[in-house]
Amino acid sequence: MRKHDWRLVPLAVAAWVGCWAGTSGWCPEPGVLLGCAGLLAVCVLLIRRVWVGFAACTLVVTVLTSGMRSAGLHDGMPARWAAEEPLASALVRLEGEPTLVKHSGRSLAIVRATLLQLEVKKKSLSTSQPVLLLAGDQLATELAGIAPGAVHRVLGRLGASDPDSQEAFVVRVSRISGQVRAPDVFNAFVSTIHAGLREAASHSPPEQAALVPSLVVGDRSGITKELTEIFRATSLSHLLAVSGSNLTLLLGVLLFVVRSLGVRGWAIRGVAAGGVALFVLVCRAEPSVLRAAAMGLVVLPATGIGRGRSSIRNLSIAVLVLLPLDPWLARSWGFALSAAACLGISLGAEPLAGIMAGWAPAWFAEAVAVPLAAQLATVPLTTALSGQVSVVGVMANALAGPFVGPATVLGLAATVLIWVPPVAAAVAWVAGWVVQPILWIAHLGAAMPGAVLEWPTTPLGMLTSALLAGVAAVLARAGLRRRASFLLLALGLLLAGWIRPVPLDWPGRWQAVFCDVGQGDATVLRADETTAVLVDTGPEPGPTIACLESLGIERVPLLVLTHFHADHIGGTEAVLSRFHPELVLVSPLRSPGFAAASVEAAAEAHGARLLVAEPGQRMRVGDVDWVTVSAWQPGGASVAGESESSVQNDSSVVGIAEISGLRILLPGDAEPGGQEQAIRRARKLGIPLSAHVLKIPHHGSSRQEPEFLEASSAQLAVASCGLGNDYGHPSPKTLSRVTSLGMAVARTDTEGSIAVSSGDDGRIGVRRWRG
Repeated sequence: MRKHDWRLVPLAVAAWVGCWAGTSGWCPEPGVLLGCAGLLAVCVLLIRRVWVGFAACTLVVTVLTSGMRSAGLHDGMPARWAAEEPLASALVRLEGEPTLVKHSGRSLAIVRATLLQLEVKKKSLSTSQPVLLLAGDQLATELAGIAPGAVHRVLGRLGASDPDSQEAFVVRVSRISGQVRAPDVFNAFVSTIHAGLREAASHSPPEQAALVPSLVVGDRSGITKELTEIFRATSLSHLLAVSGSNLTLLLGVLLFVVRSLGVRGWAIRGVAAGGVALFVLVCRAEPSVLRAAAMGLVVLPATGIGRGRSSIRNLSIAVLVLLPLDPWLARSWGFALSAAACLGISLGAEPLAGIMAGWAPAWFAEAVAVPLAAQLATVPLTTALSGQVSVVGVMANALAGPFVGPATVLGLAATVLIWVPPVAAAVAWVAGWVVQPILWIAHLGAAMPGAVLEWPTTPLGMLTSALLAGVAAVLARAGLRRRASFLLLALGLLLAGWIRPVPLDWPGRWQAVFCDVGQGDATVLRADETTAVLVDTGPEPGPTIACLESLGIERVPLLVLTHFHADHIGGTEAVLSRFHPELVLVSPLRSPGFAAASVEAAAEAHGARLLVAEPGQRMRVGDVDWVTVSAWQPGGASVAGESESSVQNDSSVVGIAEISGLRILLPGDAEPGGQEQAIRRARKLGIPLSAHVLKIPHHGSSRQEPEFLEASSAQLAVASCGLGNDYGHPSPKTLSRVTSLGMAVARTDTEGSIAVSSGDDGRIGVRRWRG
């Protein structure tokens, strides 16, 4: 540690704290500020330590300057107009590529822009301030199609931004009038480069074609939600955007090549500078790209260019330069992660690569050491940000590292060659197969049962994750000394990924759990501490049994099978064998015939009584009161039908379960016909369909009866479905409909198993577990 220069670190920390405080929205009285400054001056004189004095001055200066900038942004005339939320016409220049997200089932486009002119209530103002544009539904697609740098006039309602926001206000766009000015030459050139790389990569398989532009130039347009989740689970998300560590790996490969050609001395630095310049050019010189370039340059001494001891000093200088230019970086998770990664690389990359030098070539050692050091250093921050710890993240980054630099170099080469399409396509095709191992690593890691662990985001949780990262660093030093120990360490991490411990706080206080069983249903209703009623058994036994075991369930006296589709009865044999239900309640429609016959045979083999559901049936098991609302056999349906169809969906047993005051409406896969039948039966029987929780019928498909959804008047709607399923479940249209009725939405595909409970205040408590 003595070889590093730590003298500027106190100043960098003071600047960070000062900018964070200054951009917080807190606006003290001038007298308070003067008093604080005077007190600091007295402290500096008394302490008589030069670096303490410099740090105190840095703190005061950054608080004042960043606070003045924040106040100017949020207290200016445009922000004051926006606080009244008027309709306005704004002339804006887009500063980046819009991000498309899903919010409450709706498409939403978000993009930063520079406000050039604002017209509100016949008042006009010319300015240059950052604003945030939001557009939904069809306008989201239109906004997403606008090229960065283009100037457009938009109409919309203004809204105040958060006090600590970097934008003066928000514009909720209601109309885009048209382009006023085309993008400037630079932005047009970069857009051409990005489009050319996408075209060159389009000849590769879909995931390769999406990852190459994302890795090389930060173009995420082809990245699917499923791929994003997979990379997040394996802590490889930084490969889906430009980052300082990616630039470091790029330069590592580039410099290995030129050194192999005999280039030495200052020429090496020239090549490195050229590589950084090309990186900034093709990625578009946005603030995030410039930050990544700065952070990449910071850690070059740690990878053999210049003096290794200067990395910490360079990092401090970068922080001291970047924060005054953009004080809101102090509040940016991205900047914090970049700084932490650079700190990790500066302290750990060279020692780790040196440990591997006895058995691995230098280029491989560096390609493993850089991402490994960065990953270990960022664990506490990623844990605080996501509430998760990636068990496979360290291994995934170490294994993927050797492929990142070559893939980026090849991708940049394809970008430069886009004016020779056949050559660019050939180079991009090679780049695609270089990133394929990264995709394999991500998919394999994310598929492991213990890939991700839920983790508390409290200070104690962050401290614990930091201690675990320290333990991992010690193990890494020991494991990298020899090839055999490296392989043994990798095998140990691989095995750890297959172990899935149940979180200590799962499920907490619960009355019902919607199990994450993939594309299917399995709902557990708590009868007592070890007893439950189970509604459907999912598409296969493993996830359903694991869910029941995680809840401590030992007995299932009543099993309800809403209908005989495979995604609802797949785990029936295992449940009958393991939990010995006494009664199995089934749909009156024995179709498909083979599925109904298999359930009947399994029930008979395990001594369970089969009972056909009838409207008005009531049963009680412990704390669970069950009432069958509807059990419909549509007219003309074939009892012996062998194929799955909507007829069987509509024959679903629709029931209401009440557990200690919590009402849950469980409609199976009923489609509009079955839902209408349930409404008629409920009225006839005098059973209200109102409930606290609604399991959205048919996994949230688009085929819903609005009256049924409205009749539930639920606080929470749960969609039980599989991630990336082929049916498009849950449908954005259905999610939008239930949210418009005031329901919160929970989904097993993205959130895992959902445990619900009712509080004394009538509110619904929700816990999640990615099992």
